Amino acid sequence: MKLLLVSLSVNATDLQPVSLQLLWKHQFQFAGYYMAIHKGYYQSAGIDLSIHEYENNTDPVEIVLKGQRDFAIGRSTVLAQKAQGARIVALMSAYQSSPLMLLTTEASGITKPGDLRGKRIMMTTDAEQQVELLAMLRQAGLSNDNFIRQDHSFNIDSLIKGETDAMASYVSNEPYQLQEKGIGYNIIHPKNFGFSMYSDLLFTSEDFLANNPDLVKRFHRATIAGWVYAFNNIEETADLIINKYNSQQRSREALIFEGKKLAELAFDQEGNFGSISAEQLKLMSKLYLLFNIIDHEYSFEQFIYDPRPGKQLLLTKEEQSFIRSSPALNICGDPLWEPYSQLTYNGYEGIIPDYIELIQQRSGLKFKTVNTHSWNQTVTAMKVAKCDLIDGAMQTHNRALYMDFTRPYMSMPAVLAVSKSYNGELDLQRLLRHPVAIVKESAFHEIILARYPETKIVPVASLLEGLLLIQQGDAVAIIDAADSISSVASNNNISEIKILNLVHDSFDISIAINPKLGHTPLRSILNKTIDSITPEEKSAIRNRWIKLTFEHETNYDLMWQIISVVALLVIFLAYRYRIIQLHNLQLQEMARHDHLTGLYNRRMLRDMLNDTTAISNRYNRPVSLIFFDLDDFKQVNDNLGHNEGDKVLRTIADILKNNCRLTDYFGRWGGEEFLIILPETDLSAAEQSAEKLRTAIASHPFNLTQEVNITGSFGVTEYKTREPIDSFVHRADQALYRAKAAGKNCICKDELIPDGPR
Repeated sequence: MKLLLVSLSVNATDLQPVSLQLLWKHQFQFAGYYMAIHKGYYQSAGIDLSIHEYENNTDPVEIVLKGQRDFAIGRSTVLAQKAQGARIVALMSAYQSSPLMLLTTEASGITKPGDLRGKRIMMTTDAEQQVELLAMLRQAGLSNDNFIRQDHSFNIDSLIKGETDAMASYVSNEPYQLQEKGIGYNIIHPKNFGFSMYSDLLFTSEDFLANNPDLVKRFHRATIAGWVYAFNNIEETADLIINKYNSQQRSREALIFEGKKLAELAFDQEGNFGSISAEQLKLMSKLYLLFNIIDHEYSFEQFIYDPRPGKQLLLTKEEQSFIRSSPALNICGDPLWEPYSQLTYNGYEGIIPDYIELIQQRSGLKFKTVNTHSWNQTVTAMKVAKCDLIDGAMQTHNRALYMDFTRPYMSMPAVLAVSKSYNGELDLQRLLRHPVAIVKESAFHEIILARYPETKIVPVASLLEGLLLIQQGDAVAIIDAADSISSVASNNNISEIKILNLVHDSFDISIAINPKLGHTPLRSILNKTIDSITPEEKSAIRNRWIKLTFEHETNYDLMWQIISVVALLVIFLAYRYRIIQLHNLQLQEMARHDHLTGLYNRRMLRDMLNDTTAISNRYNRPVSLIFFDLDDFKQVNDNLGHNEGDKVLRTIADILKNNCRLTDYFGRWGGEEFLIILPETDLSAAEQSAEKLRTAIASHPFNLTQEVNITGSFGVTEYKTREPIDSFVHRADQALYRAKAAGKNCICKDELIPDGPR
């Protein structure tokens, strides 16, 4: 990948001194900064950069805030400092996944986090606060009390001589040292256990950015260019480090090894370097909150550098060339989906057209609107290539056969509109047995039929047509977005409707791209532009179209006569509403959770199965199921009493909480049966998770009044596309009973030719 660096002509004799603090000694880990100097990128940007190595007890955040350095590089722990009030801004992340991991020798036999129980782990104080390590260990059931933390010696011999059992290391450094000595090793990397974190965040202070916005922009662009060059020319970069920056006296081979390993962690899924997403920072902050490293919810959206005004995109040469040479792209939309998009005498307008106008201005792309008269016509126009783009479409399995999609830029819940007099089914599956209107060719036409094949769908050309059918009694409900239902109903004087939130899904709106443009960089350009849209810009667009307007004349004589009565009424209603709301929340919690264990109950697990399998069907993603029960549990109740049996079940709940991933859903299916749903997990990985749980249960001291061996039998299966949920659960249940027949305390997979119990 090659980045287009826009030359900012600055007199070479008038360079501005800028300082950068590293978080360690010189090595390939910081190669991009070296190459930006020696390839003249900083000079072209009017910058004379001085680079400073790490010194003992140096806090990069502190020295930047004190003005001792202009920029610094920090681990992901700078997020915690930001949440605690540090006024810093992140410009980029050099690595999408941290190189930090735990290293063990092959001879130790330690290959996974659970093997470290009671073992010694060498880590720095800073590394100990990096939540990816903590989360990985906690997922394996290890708290700080379950292993021995040692101060880091920074010497690989400590591991070789057995002075420690595991060492916090970088995948790019210490493994090479062991490899050179002919010593086998194991890497226990958090990203392999679902914890992928940013690392080597380049940041500056809010004050420095405010006082030097143009300098920061030039430094940011030149830095990324240096990094892209370094990873495209690893051997040349290694030679430069040996000649100019080799304070650690590393060999050329070690530097090349380091460069190749780091390159695997540096680029995002779009092939871009340095990107930071608000969604990933939000996930990281939740982990910091979980481990009490921060003490309150914190939004990191303002932590991400935004070089506005006129936010510039970091585009490749190919992307720039496409924008310059591409003619106007034909773009279609939904003319009948107010307030999101509508064709009026003013032209095509609404929330979605406003997004498209912003994308057009920021990217430099040119769009030409092609008017259609219904959503069905729009979809047909795309199929016959009259449209290059659809401005607002939701990705589904069938649509993916004839459209490509950007990432979503907007999301809103899907709901049901019904008559106010409706007092029928409040279960979605049962309600869908009655006639339900859905706009023809809409995403939920496909989604609902896939989930509930027996649904009685009444196709309509528009939301208005569907609402009129409800009024006439020809349909029970229509599925759409709440704002659209409200807008259409208000503008057409349809008042006798109400909203039911039973769908538990959302309209995730992307730009659809005609496959004929699949060989071009158009999708990448659109994605970069979508990523650049700030929360403030999104709010401004929404507020232009969705707002409450009050038109009135005030009779002041009457107003003061009624205000006291109204005030008393409002206070009473507010109090009554609050009491009802709290009661309803309690009922919701009771409806979702098992009263004994506190886990999800069977009803909630079925809802989770509906959601996860729907996502699996839509995006072709794996999802697996673990079904287990406790062996001979009836004997525990019969011999020790139900109080002891309840104690066992509550302990099992604790074991599940300590050993399941944060992304898993688990609960009590009934009696001594438990179900675990594993999104984004294939059969092999699910079997590993089941083995982890089997071992945890079998080895756990339950401390009952009599010594009893508590074990479990496990059935594991993977979801088949569009399979009914009952069939999915049944296959896991059958595998469980094969495990019972095989002797209990074992695992059986649901396969055509099972491997047998473990």
